[in-house]
Amino acid sequence: MIAHHRKPARLWSERSAGPPVHCPMGQDKAIPDGIEERHHRLPGPLRRPKLASLVVTGAILLAAIAGFAGGTPNPNHVIDSPAARLEVTTPSILRNGLFYETRIHIVPHRAFDDLVLGVEPSLWRDMTVNSAIPAAEKESFGGGLFRLSFGPAKAGEPIELKFDGQINPPLFGGNRGRIALFDGERPVTSLNLATRVLP
Repeated sequence: MIAHHRKPARLWSERSAGPPVHCPMGQDKAIPDGIEERHHRLPGPLRRPKLASLVVTGAILLAAIAGFAGGTPNPNHVIDSPAARLEVTTPSILRNGLFYETRIHIVPHRAFDDLVLGVEPSLWRDMTVNSAIPAAEKESFGGGLFRLSFGPAKAGEPIELKFDGQINPPLFGGNRGRIALFDGERPVTSLNLATRVLP
């Protein structure tokens, strides 16, 4: 009986490997058929960094660090009148689709029969207000403003309001509008605000 000795099967990588390529680390590695050493060697001019690409990349990084694309602390807008102090902290730069927070701090210097916060519709155009804490006792529209009534307020007792919103896809460029404080129907003070919206 004659014994037949079969050669061990070659691995696929061994069968398909082309000529070895010399690597910088002194090791030779096989490359697939059809690929030659010249295919993975860029011409000299392409291996050197281009000044224009470095300048553009550096400019983008500097703009991001400087806050031109957002990501900086929200500015605090303040106005103090004889009747009350109004502070609004809200983003000045946002990107389309982002969630954001607006905080409003009110300190009455005298008693209010009915503290009312008014918001100009243009400030919230193409924005969704998801929540308001605390919720207003009454919501209405009048005098060209959304009106949120919070009832009586005592002198010296701070009132903190928090609005959570989101930028809707159609909004581009930004919004401008006014936030006003009333005692019932009597105007007390107001702030003009602007939000820039980037793609």
